[in-house]
Amino acid sequence: TGSAYKTCWGEGNIHFGYFEHLDDDKVPDSTFGQAAEVLTKKMISLGKIKKGDKVLDLGSGYGKPACDVALTTKAEVWGVDLSEKHVDAATKRAKSLGVDKTTHFVNGSFTSLPEQVAKQKGSFTHVWSQVAWCHAHSSLETILQQAYSSLQKGGMLVVNDFVGTDNKVEEKTKEHVWKRLHFETLVGPKTWKKKVEEAGFTIMEYHDWSKHLAHGYSKLSGEAAKHGFKSADGGGFDDKLQEFFRGGEDRADWDEFLHCSEEMSHVSSGHRNRY
Repeated sequence: TGSAYKTCWGEGNIHFGYFEHLDDDKVPDSTFGQAAEVLTKKMISLGKIKKGDKVLDLGSGYGKPACDVALTTKAEVWGVDLSEKHVDAATKRAKSLGVDKTTHFVNGSFTSLPEQVAKQKGSFTHVWSQVAWCHAHSSLETILQQAYSSLQKGGMLVVNDFVGTDNKVEEKTKEHVWKRLHFETLVGPKTWKKKVEEAGFTIMEYHDWSKHLAHGYSKLSGEAAKHGFKSADGGGFDDKLQEFFRGGEDRADWDEFLHCSEEMSHVSSGHRNRY
């Protein structure tokens, strides 16, 4: 629920985080909300997003990351989300932060972009997403096509997603991970990268951040238990779920950083992408 997200994830963020202390023991541990903001900042840095850029956020949620991009970089940002509730909340957030002139949210699907965004095809410098595509991996090719066609020459794709395994998926993983997170299918990292390349992108950077996911879930588990929150199936955020993020070949991997750019080729009728 919205209350659970606000309490456990932090105000406005519904994605995971990057915990800097896991890479530098001189840095203190952070709250989940702080780690989520660090992740957004890292994405902005890797994407080299700056004033004058135009960013398309596919699966923009409550709009905090999109607004943070606008506030930090002065870029124009467009967010697409399937939930009208999310879009309304994001629009109010942008207005309250004074970025409503440059930050826009539209109700619609990232598998079939709404007309207001689709008509801007080829004008975006960046396509951005944070842990949203994993809920539609069965349509990953379509999502990537939408992203690709939205980018202008020299544009970049910056995505943080959730992936599974390229091996056989264990039934206990489906029960304790897929079922609770409402996944119908979840591709592994090799498959994910292959689909990205087949869509015409070239991968510049790809990072496995599984340890950040594991640490984040440990924090969420404690907060959920403290406040008595349950998952959609009535179960608690118990140790069974955490165990799948701590190791084992069948665990779901905390993926990514996919950082891509696009360059039109004058040699053939297709595209050649350079990252």
